[in-house]
Parts: sequence; C-alpha cells; structure tokens
Amino acid sequence: MSSTKDRFLHSPKENIKNLGWLLTVCFIGMTFIPRSLDHVLFMDGLAYAAISRNMAFGQGTFWEPHFADSFWLPFNHCSFFCEHPPWMFGLESLLFRIMGDTTAVENVYNAIILIASMWLIYSIWQKLFEHNSQIKDQAWLPILLWYGLRIVWWSVPNNLLDTTMAVFCLCSCYLQLIAISGDKFRPGYWLLAGIMIFFACMTKGPVGIFPLAFPAIYFLVYGKSFFKTAVYGTLIVSAAFIVSMFLILQYPPANYFLNNYFEGQVMAALLKKREKVGNDWTAHFHLLRLLIINVVPHIMLFLGLIAGNLYLKVGPNMTTQTKKASLLAFLLTTSVVLPMLASVKQGDHYLLPALPFVGLFFAACTVELLLPITLKFSAATRLSFVVLSMIAVSLMTYRLVYPETDRMFDISKRLSEHVPPNSKIYLPDRISSYPEIHTTFQRYSRLSIAYNPKETKYLFFEEFDNSMLDSIKRTNAYQIIDLGLSATLAIHKK
Repeated sequence: MSSTKDRFLHSPKENIKNLGWLLTVCFIGMTFIPRSLDHVLFMDGLAYAAISRNMAFGQGTFWEPHFADSFWLPFNHCSFFCEHPPWMFGLESLLFRIMGDTTAVENVYNAIILIASMWLIYSIWQKLFEHNSQIKDQAWLPILLWYGLRIVWWSVPNNLLDTTMAVFCLCSCYLQLIAISGDKFRPGYWLLAGIMIFFACMTKGPVGIFPLAFPAIYFLVYGKSFFKTAVYGTLIVSAAFIVSMFLILQYPPANYFLNNYFEGQVMAALLKKREKVGNDWTAHFHLLRLLIINVVPHIMLFLGLIAGNLYLKVGPNMTTQTKKASLLAFLLTTSVVLPMLASVKQGDHYLLPALPFVGLFFAACTVELLLPITLKFSAATRLSFVVLSMIAVSLMTYRLVYPETDRMFDISKRLSEHVPPNSKIYLPDRISSYPEIHTTFQRYSRLSIAYNPKETKYLFFEEFDNSMLDSIKRTNAYQIIDLGLSATLAIHKK
C-alpha cells in the first residue's frame, strides 16, 4: 500500500491534468456553445437583456431601468423596473453600446461570466493547495464538478443575475483568501473584497453579503493563528462595504430606487407577499431539497471512488489539507444557503452563488481518491477520458446541426415585419400575464403589452382565441395576418 501511495505522490508523469482539462473543456462546450447559438433563453434572462438594451439606447437610465410600458408582475410599483438592483444591467448595457442590438450580446456576456467563474474557481483551488503540487495541478476537477451541476450548466447561458452575482462573491472570497493566508497584512485586498461584496449586492440584493463571513469561517477551519488577521480583515471588509453602501444612498435617485427595491422585493419576500414555492413550513426547505437532488451524481462519484480505493487497498485516505479545504467549502456553502431559507420565494438558480463552493467541496473530497485509481489504471483512465470527451464533442456537434427552436422567438421576429418597434400589442386575457410572451416580444421586437384592445391597433391571438378573432374578422375593420405557428395578428385598418 505504501509503495503505491509513494508512486502517487512522487510520479508527476502520471498526472492526469491534461486529460482532465480535455474532458472539462469538452463538457462545458457541449452544454454551453449550442445553447449560446440558439434563441432559447429563460424569460428572466430575456427581461434583463431587454432592460440592458433599452438602457444602452436611451430608454431608461441606470437608476431608472426600463423594461417595457407593461409588466406582468403586480409587485413592481415604480414607474420603472425596480425588481432588482441595476448593476448587471449597467454592465451588459456597455456591451450593447459596443455591439449594437444583437443577440450576440447575451452570448458574449454569458461567456465572460463563464470564463471569470472558471478562472476564480481555478485560482481558489491553486491557492488552497499551493504547497501540494500533485493536488494543485488538478484544478480542472472543481471546475468540472461545478459545471457538472445541472443548475449551473442550465443557468450560465441564460443571462441570469445570479451568475453575475456569483462572480463578485467568488472574487471577494478569493481576495480574502490571498489576504488572510499571506505572510503580510494586506489591507488593499480586504478593501477590494468589500467592494466586490458591494457589487454583488448591487446585482441581486442582500444574498451577496455572505462573503463577509469568510474570515470567520477561515479562522474556524485553519486555527487560532489566523484569529487576529480574521478580525482585522472582517473589520476592513465590512467597512468597505458599509461605506460604499452609505455613499451610494446619499445620491437621491439611488436612494429612491433601493428603498423601493428593498420594500417591494426583499421585505415582501420575507413577509410572504411575493411569489412562493409553497404555503406550509416545508416551503422554506425547497432550496435545500434542490441542492441535495443536484449533488446526487457527485455523492455517487464519491462513494464509487471510496469503493474503488477499498478494492485496490490504497485507502481511502484524506490528508489534513484536503479535509480543511473541504470543510472551508462546506461552511461557505452553508453560509449562502441557510440565510435564503428564511424566505419561501425560492428558485433553483438562487443556489448559483453557493455552487462554486459545492464544486470545490466535492473536488477536495474526491481528488485523493481519484488519483490512486488513475495511477493503477492509467491506460484505462486515458481511454475513458478521451472517449467521454469525444462523446461530448459529438453531442455538441449534433446540437449545433439540429438546434433547439423557440416558437415565441420565431413569432416575435415575424411580428417585427408588421409591427413597428416601441408599439403596444394586445394580448387576450388568457395569455395577458404570460411572462414568456412579455419578455420575448420586448427583447426581440421591442413591443409592450396592451391589456385593452382599444389601446392599440395591433392584436395578437393564439389558436385557442378563435371566438374573439372570428368576431373581429366579421367587422372587416382589421387586416388579418397569419403568422404561422398557430398565431395570428390583427391590425386595425384606421
């Protein structure tokens, strides 16, 4: 057993990092590239892209974001969009200014977020294991285990606020990790970490505060020798965040916006006056259930590697270093998830700020179980990594050749041929509150929704609205256009 372990620790030529990176890149390509080139975008991402586009071209401002002249949710009581802080909209609007009104903007923005997330996970792993080259070289593993979570590979191409917020939270934790583990006191890193928390909160509210707990968690995991640094670091990070927030609140438009956001979104969610996943006490644990479901493959991988190590009689063994790294990642995960359980307004993408630490946790738990097996079966390991990579590339190619289609996108582009931008279009009562229609029509056709047919000359009907459409046809006052896809546009002739 000891000889096998010695070979594992002292044989760099057996390092599987290149194969690991090959598999990681191919898997990310399979799940990201095809979805970036189609027009199937989650309704929230469409709304955020529309707001950013409008901001870039003069409709709305940073502190008065404009989605459309209509909105399907009854909670937004401002004359502008105050459902979420505007930081991401401002960032994405810069790309619209550079690239114009094109769907490539969302795709480029998502790619930037993906690359930034990967680099930060890579950097945190490298820092945690900077004195262990064998493990340090396996930085592909936390990235693969992070992106292998269904919520991640579904969310990252969908232009969500949570992915942007997660980047700022990760950046804050990385800066604090550099500062707290260094030989010298580095106030600059702590200050930047606090500003990153401010940016996170300005992207999607109070959930971005959790990196404030990083110094305390690091001290709990790595011992009392870090107590003094953790205290000073916490004070500086907190001061940077508080001062930034205080200064921005002195600006009246920002103060007005953030007060409306806090009352209409944060407080309303805590008081159960917003959307909710359930009415009983179990609704508070919806996110926890989702997290457990998503990590089932990771748990199976962990148990399978333990079984493999037992069979090969090489362990399982976890060094103190990996135990501490896994505990750090676990506690950071809980610092994200547990506060969110206070509200019953929950969604699976709310977990995104926690999931990089989930990837780091399982990577730390499995890396010393994986490497001995790959050493024992080096030829089989190489073959399996190459085969899995080829499968990923083949699936990516298939999805590029046969992309997923989006009916509402096709309809909105056909509407653009007949309805000028910045117009209103009527939706019958049955579909008037469908967010996928509101967001798609605004993002791709720049159309707002009318709830009264007298407000506009443009009326939209689905195939099941035949009775109203038939009565309109009998008046001969409307031009009837078959849009295909079981949709019809009626245009008043006057």
